[in-house]
Amino acid sequence: MSGGNPATLLSRFEKIITGLGFKKEIQGLDINSLRLASGGILVAGSGNPGRVALETNFEGVQLPSSNTDLGSLTFKIPRDYDKTLDYLRVRFLAQSSGTDVPTIDATMFRKREGAALSSDLDPTISGAINTATALADWVEVNADGQGMQAGDAVSFYFTSSAHTSHALNVYAIEVIYRSDLVYFDPDDRS
Repeated sequence: MSGGNPATLLSRFEKIITGLGFKKEIQGLDINSLRLASGGILVAGSGNPGRVALETNFEGVQLPSSNTDLGSLTFKIPRDYDKTLDYLRVRFLAQSSGTDVPTIDATMFRKREGAALSSDLDPTISGAINTATALADWVEVNADGQGMQAGDAVSFYFTSSAHTSHALNVYAIEVIYRSDLVYFDPDDRS
């Protein structure tokens, strides 16, 4: 294909290729991307979530007991986001350090070009966090069906349910979404 745009060619296949898109992870977002609700870096102490040694030779984020503010995360929706599937999840590899059974919830706000800041889009939670074992589980904040579009900026503020006796440990965080075939710009046919 001489002089053509491969992305334009693949976009035309959209009429004949069906499915659930490609599940992808936003690269570059990790546990260090979490911030205090005020925007500060997570530092252990004073009841704040912070980076600590969760186990021998393994650091993560620990939310002390009786604290429910897990922090915030702000990022841009990737250009290959498939808005027709509108699938976006923020996942935490987490566990309770004892018998408390907390959940993770969030408020979510969207800013897009030419539009005012949204009200809370109220994403949902997937389930309770594993307790009192050496086994962590993936739990999700489900932001499906929120009308996201490629290029939108989103900001999440994460909270946990009450966990009055034991800390909440977070080992990893990821943001997954469904992608279309490739990113293409419908206005650029070069």
